[in-house]
Amino acid sequence: MKVKNIIYTICSVLVLSSCNYLDVTPAGKVIPETVTDFRALVTSGYSTIPDYKYLLSLRSDELFPLSGTQVYSEYINFALWVDNSPNNTISYPWGGLYKTIFYTNSVIEDVMSAEINTNEDSREQVMAEALLLRAYMHFELLNLYAKPYDITTADADKGVPIATKIDIEQIYVPATVEKVYEQILSDIKEGRELMQVDEQPEGTKYRFSKKTAMIFEARVRLYRSEWEQALSLAEELIPTCSLENFNDAQFVLPYTKSSKENIMNLEMIGGSNNMRDLYILPEYVAKYKDGDLRSGRYFAKDGDYYKLIKGNGDNLKVSFRGAEVYLIAAEAAAHVDGKLNSAKTYLKNFVETRLTPEYFAQKSAEIDAMNQQQLLDEISDERAREFIIEGHRWYDLRRTTQPEIVKPNPNGTEATITLGTGGVGYVIPYPSEATESNPDLRN
Repeated sequence: MKVKNIIYTICSVLVLSSCNYLDVTPAGKVIPETVTDFRALVTSGYSTIPDYKYLLSLRSDELFPLSGTQVYSEYINFALWVDNSPNNTISYPWGGLYKTIFYTNSVIEDVMSAEINTNEDSREQVMAEALLLRAYMHFELLNLYAKPYDITTADADKGVPIATKIDIEQIYVPATVEKVYEQILSDIKEGRELMQVDEQPEGTKYRFSKKTAMIFEARVRLYRSEWEQALSLAEELIPTCSLENFNDAQFVLPYTKSSKENIMNLEMIGGSNNMRDLYILPEYVAKYKDGDLRSGRYFAKDGDYYKLIKGNGDNLKVSFRGAEVYLIAAEAAAHVDGKLNSAKTYLKNFVETRLTPEYFAQKSAEIDAMNQQQLLDEISDERAREFIIEGHRWYDLRRTTQPEIVKPNPNGTEATITLGTGGVGYVIPYPSEATESNPDLRN
């Protein structure tokens, strides 16, 4: 890598956003030359991912800020779909995600010619992780700022800029949703082919592996309604995916880093010490019935409100876990002809670990009696119950029915504020600082 490429990295990111950026030199060096240097560079990429999934939980039907608290004014606009307000002191990520992408591009460009100076990493492993991390960041950007995937319109729907090279002259204009997905899937394919590590050990679970690459692709296929491909990947993964059983006295909360169910712990769940000032909306609490062992472990009653137990502490990091694999298998199978009973089995195998035996017997009979649509609705509710504030809910609402969401109205005469079915609020606009820095985003 030439020194100018370091400069190009910084300048190219500045084209996308007006945020300030750190230099990308690893381990105190100006020019990465060895595999160890490039490992440090991709590790910097992992570490720059901002904490933001809790903001999506505010936007969805999960959380609302408690009136009169210190953070109310900071969060209320996120809860009520007021985007790019000058009063917002925080924002959904844009420059931060592209910053991670440019770390990965710096690795991808030159790592395969790096000097081999370690037995702990290969060029191929570092390259594979960089490709998968780049794909993951593009996937997140696409689901934040573009319409959900629709096979009939994806070739025309505006997506986000694709960043795959370090080039100060590159013009960053939004690609179509289909083009961004093509890049994502291309990076996943190449990353999986190069990947050397089957599953990351405890100390490096924040890194991609063969297993997490497969789960990531299964998630992408699910979002694209490619049911048979999503099902095939999930079915291959299930024998290797552990579940925490809440009926066992020694179970560990599955979203924590120490859980056997946690397969990749890259992203902080809450990301804020102020999660205690958010409460769970009553309609969401109602999704949990008596006999659901997650009540009291994911949230608890605090005065007049239900407050999160999830969401604070460095141990609460998760990006992919076993529960998602089972629920991908259930949802995908429910869409495949002749697989409805398989879908029910996958769902029952999962929920048995979250319910009391008595409630599971009742729920199992209910699942067995469901038709396809009833089962899909149940899977949606189960994803809501299991993944509260982990970032899935907003994306699930977008990619499925985009239902009406009703929130309390803190001002005015109306008691509530509503995001209508399929409303424009289901697509977050590009941040104003990004469009001001790059007018091409407005086209």
